[in-house]
Amino acid sequence: MKFNKWYLIIALGLIAIIYMSIPEKRVFVPLQDADSLQVIKDRAQKDIDFAQAEDSPIKDKSAFKQLSYFPYSKNYRIKFIVERAEEIKKVHMKMNDGTEEESILFGKIKGNIDGKAIELTLFQHENGDFFLPFTDKTAPTESYGGGRYLDFPLTKLSDNQILIDFNLAYFPYCAYNSTYTCPVPPKENEIPIRIPAGEKNP
Repeated sequence: MKFNKWYLIIALGLIAIIYMSIPEKRVFVPLQDADSLQVIKDRAQKDIDFAQAEDSPIKDKSAFKQLSYFPYSKNYRIKFIVERAEEIKKVHMKMNDGTEEESILFGKIKGNIDGKAIELTLFQHENGDFFLPFTDKTAPTESYGGGRYLDFPLTKLSDNQILIDFNLAYFPYCAYNSTYTCPVPPKENEIPIRIPAGEKNP
């Protein structure tokens, strides 16, 4: 029998119609950039560490499921201008138990968040990396009332500018376990608006 190409075309068309008519659950995953994908991976690893590591602040690891976060948003990756202090020196930072510990004052950072001019004090860890403790209007109902923290390497500083990703904001250990002592964000680091990015209350 002579082959008729039209039979093949009609058959392929019928197969396509049948396939499209089959109901299926379709999961649409929003496209993520490299930064947000890395954040997702880091959060998953932190959940594993909190559930298994010996130094985890979680008291009942068997009941721990995962931490909670605001949705990732590029709007809270903010570029700040850095104004270094005239003298890099150690200052006393209050702790949540009423004591004080020394921290290195690096200077001020100035930027704009949601149309609001923001100025914050920037500190350094002993290894030179930056430390930014802050509070915002999500506390205490949406995030930990004692504030949140950001850490980022010194290499992020370029031409007196720094890109700060509030999606990386995390709770101190004392938010999970009262036996820990944690720095209290200074008054000047109270951001007068909501920062719905980073870790949040369950």
